[in-house]
Amino acid sequence: MLRRCAVFLALVSLTLCAQPPSATKSESLDEQREKALKVAEIIEALGISEGSKVADVGAGSGFVTARLARKVGPTGQVYAVDIDAGAIRQLKQMVEKQSLSNVVVVHNEPADPQLPVASLDAVLMLNAYHEVEPYQEMLKHVLASLKPGGRMVVVDPMAYKTRTRPRADQTKNHVFAPELAESEFRAAGFEVVVRQDNFVDRPDEEGGRWMIVCRRPK
Repeated sequence: MLRRCAVFLALVSLTLCAQPPSATKSESLDEQREKALKVAEIIEALGISEGSKVADVGAGSGFVTARLARKVGPTGQVYAVDIDAGAIRQLKQMVEKQSLSNVVVVHNEPADPQLPVASLDAVLMLNAYHEVEPYQEMLKHVLASLKPGGRMVVVDPMAYKTRTRPRADQTKNHVFAPELAESEFRAAGFEVVVRQDNFVDRPDEEGGRWMIVCRRPK
């Protein structure tokens, strides 16, 4: 997922450069990045709390993973999942450096996130879904990993110019149309709870992102 990580960092860089005047100089880079990614809103959408079990699929360097670990606390569990060997090394280093005993690092296969069955309260895919192939199999495994009523939250770059084009044309540009994603999630057996096309709304910069919140039927 090196290509995905590079695109993700570029999107974050654009967002940070466009911070509104209200952003204070006293904010750390991590705090600015959290705001740019809307981490608080994402965690709220996941519906997790102390003791929850959650997976971060496509975890990359672990920036969000660490925040999920703090949210679920020592009685909870976070699975940091990535397909890229370099990301796995970064994740392991991050876990050791921050002493995150509640994080399990998983080096997954393309079609299988290798998560425990019917055990998770939530699964997050942040800027990763458009890279998933084969996506049907991945969604099947994610659905199976969730408890009844468990949530999947997907945040992905908005397709603008390619929004009406075929799936392959969108994914090669590292973007995806939310209506196409919604149809795929429903076909996989998920219930769609919320779809927010303008979750991060910066169309002039091609840096917008949508969020879809799904759940496994009870």
